[in-house]
Amino acid sequence: MKAACLAFALIPVVLSGAQSGPVDVKQVLSRYCVGCHNAKLKTGGLVVDPAAADNPGSHPETWEKIVRRMRARHMPPDGAPRPEEAVYRQVVSRLENRLDAASAAKPDPGRTATFRRLTRTEYQNVIRDLLAVEVDVTALLPADEVSHGFDNVTVGDLSPTLLERYLTAARKVSRLAVGITPRTPGGDTFRLPPDLTQEEHFEQLPLGTRGGLSVRYTFPADATYEVQVRLARDRNEHVEGLGRDHAVEIMLDGARLGLFTVRPPSRGTDHSAVDRQLNVRIPVKAGPHVVSAAFPKQPSVLLETERQPYVAHFNMDRHPRITPAVYSITVNGPYDVKGPGDTPSRKLLFACKPAAADEEHACAQRIVGGLARRAFRRPVTAVDLAGPMRFFKEGRASGGFDHGVELAVRAILVSPEFLFRVEKDPPGVARGGAYRISDLDFASRLSFFLWSSIPDAELLDAAVRGDLRNPAKLEAQVKRMIADLRSAV
Repeated sequence: MKAACLAFALIPVVLSGAQSGPVDVKQVLSRYCVGCHNAKLKTGGLVVDPAAADNPGSHPETWEKIVRRMRARHMPPDGAPRPEEAVYRQVVSRLENRLDAASAAKPDPGRTATFRRLTRTEYQNVIRDLLAVEVDVTALLPADEVSHGFDNVTVGDLSPTLLERYLTAARKVSRLAVGITPRTPGGDTFRLPPDLTQEEHFEQLPLGTRGGLSVRYTFPADATYEVQVRLARDRNEHVEGLGRDHAVEIMLDGARLGLFTVRPPSRGTDHSAVDRQLNVRIPVKAGPHVVSAAFPKQPSVLLETERQPYVAHFNMDRHPRITPAVYSITVNGPYDVKGPGDTPSRKLLFACKPAAADEEHACAQRIVGGLARRAFRRPVTAVDLAGPMRFFKEGRASGGFDHGVELAVRAILVSPEFLFRVEKDPPGVARGGAYRISDLDFASRLSFFLWSSIPDAELLDAAVRGDLRNPAKLEAQVKRMIADLRSAV
């Protein structure tokens, strides 16, 4: 095979390396390529047809492969006759220009799913940016299936159970955003992994402490709440590592709520009451706060007669703890509700506040319209607002203005326009044909690519104005978005 390639390369051909003027691409390919890459030998699974060099767009995959190999000087192989460097450059440039012209004349950008739902991560980020509500949706929505390393999902796996989970999530989020409290107090519990060692300082907790748990929690209203801490226990329901007295500190936004001492019970007594006193009942303003509990760190100084104990990286009961550890923090409430408060979500959501009953409908329409525009990622119409406004009227009749807004928010959060990203083919385009997507669709693609969330007001306004068609303005938007902290999480 190698002899045949070398023999074919001896065919005399006049090239621009020997004289001035443009090279003949077909002659170069015939001399240096066809000897190995012909229909009979098919070396490397590649067949070069010099006659097709005038129209490489007819088989772009093959000619892209040829260009890549020639650009890297991998073809012809080492040891075989090769054209001069000037010939290489002219052939590669000529083929690239023809491929670019063919692609511009008949673009084929490929097709992506034009009807897909938000992933769990996207849903959580969107709720944060849309309503200024931070919720952990891992307990509300199931994990997304991963395909080829990505968690992109289409509507093919949308089950009735998942729809029910979306309804539950929307109810929780809308109530937190508006400040609607449940009729009876409830509770939320946050737990640490049972095999996590808590013998050293945790970064999110104050210096001078060890172990513990810190939770960012959104309190739904101005009210009284109870914070309860439970310590980790072994299989015999004994608090692990409780060989002597230990202090436990409960904090809210870094401020101490209480400092407690847990003591080993007397011999023969169970441990059920050891951490019973680890709870505080305090008034809290509505909105996001940080609830935490930790152990004040004991000095590391040892008596001369003592030895440093082995720091065990344990696995449940196989390696018992040497010091107590926090198992969970529970926030119960609200009790004695004073009102919804002035939360970041209410500031973002309530663009107006009606002073009289006759102003409520117009104000609600303004609130719902602004929210729907950001949630649907496009300008909205009267048809888009008809459904949420109908829910507003029902809620207003049964519970007042805030209840009406809460039901309207809930309706938007379960709307297909919010849960799904839909890109519609423009009229007149052949099935599967290429077309330029709209600026609004492009803004959503860009935002979900860089932020895994919805476009902000600036990007959405730029899409409406048509600025994203301008390369300079598009570059400015991309730089702005990359500099935003949302691109780092």
